[in-house]
Amino acid sequence: MQSQDYSLLKPAYLVRAVRAASTGLTALATAVLAACAVQPAQPADLPAVVHATAPVAWRIDAPQDAIDARAWWAQFDDPTLDALLSSVLSGNLDLQAAAERVKQAQSITTQKHAALLPQLDFTARGAYERQNTPPPLGYVKQAGAGVALSWSPDVFGGERLDLLAAQANLVGQQHALDAVRLALAADTASAYVDLRWAQAELKILQDNAAIRQRTLQLTRDRLKYGLSTQLDVARAQTQLSELQARLPRAQASIDHQLNLIAVYTGRTPESVAQLALAAPAPIPTAPAGVPQWLPSEALLRRPDVQAAYATVQQRAAEVGVARAERYPKFSLNLTDGVLASSYLGLPTLTDNLFSAALSATSPIFNAGRITADIEQSESRMRESQLNLQQTLLQALREVEDSRSDLVSTAGQTQQLHDAVASSGQALKLANQLYKGGAADFLDVLSAQQTWLADADLLNDAQRERALAAVALYRSLGGGWSKRGELVAGSSSAPATSVAQGG
Repeated sequence: MQSQDYSLLKPAYLVRAVRAASTGLTALATAVLAACAVQPAQPADLPAVVHATAPVAWRIDAPQDAIDARAWWAQFDDPTLDALLSSVLSGNLDLQAAAERVKQAQSITTQKHAALLPQLDFTARGAYERQNTPPPLGYVKQAGAGVALSWSPDVFGGERLDLLAAQANLVGQQHALDAVRLALAADTASAYVDLRWAQAELKILQDNAAIRQRTLQLTRDRLKYGLSTQLDVARAQTQLSELQARLPRAQASIDHQLNLIAVYTGRTPESVAQLALAAPAPIPTAPAGVPQWLPSEALLRRPDVQAAYATVQQRAAEVGVARAERYPKFSLNLTDGVLASSYLGLPTLTDNLFSAALSATSPIFNAGRITADIEQSESRMRESQLNLQQTLLQALREVEDSRSDLVSTAGQTQQLHDAVASSGQALKLANQLYKGGAADFLDVLSAQQTWLADADLLNDAQRERALAAVALYRSLGGGWSKRGELVAGSSSAPATSVAQGG
């Protein structure tokens, strides 16, 4: 037993002693780690993978700007769309869930990093016992306090590789968040385009219904004076009824898009009135200019490609973790503290308690479990590499398809705009001639049908062009300049105005 004065051992002394021991062991372990640590698998870097997958004509350059999914739609020059996407990106529930997954990955990374460092705990205990076994001790009172340090030196790097895998997973989750944001922005923009298309469709039908209503009334008036036949009246009524039958469906399409946009904003479909989108507006006009050449930035800046490559890096680190299981594991435990004891009411005695223990375990026989884990990890890494290649191929297809669609709709829209102007003039002349008795009613019906068909085609073409632009923005992960150069966060690209048909 130590003397009574030894109970004055200061906690600061304990902390300094533990800290000194920890520092020394850390330095020693660090010197050993460089020679003993297991290395992760070494997959090819992402630019090299892109170079092996993309066409030869593509340049291989690293992207200069970070992905900004909240900028490309400004090139449509539509303030309502800008305000809508701002509301969606701040209130969408899927986006918030993706942000929570990033936080979870960050917490896992923190836990993996903490596993590399020593753990220091404060311990305390108190006990009161009655012992009747010979010799009779009666009652025993004990109380103690101290500190305990535990550490598992990562001699062969398994824990550090586990941390590397967690960090790669964090990067992947961050890119996944970017992918969700980009997809959400594109889906919202597409829904907005569909909404404006449906509103334009309803306006075209209403304008045609008004024209056919006037034609029906004119035909009835002419029937009174024997200038038309009952057959003409029946035809006019049929044409009007068929057109009016399309109005409820057009209104339903508007309601569906409003409900969809409401859900994107994180609201219930019943709150569509708060979106201020019910007033008709033109379909957003796609910016002029289409990329003529496609550098590798078109793939390197895509968040899904970056997320797929982060998965490859994670799997490569996990291969190293599995290989490290073949090597010994070490554990160090240090404790220090004070214990006070009293027997049969005698004066309390104190004692200093210190212990140090170093242990090691090494696998001898595990029935092939470690080898199977290594093979599984290597297989998962190869799978992730195949998924990356598939993601690159899918990205190439999306870029080429959306670019082709945008190019094909450029001339189509202008031609249909001219066709609507011509058919509208023809309808006006047919009505004037019919009113003056110089044209047959079938000429009026034909002119009405032609104008309606041309207006529908123009409305569809404007929709297809806007959707193709949205798809190209999404496939490129951003915008492009007038010369075809990729840009990020730029809203300076000029836009051409295309008048609404009808």
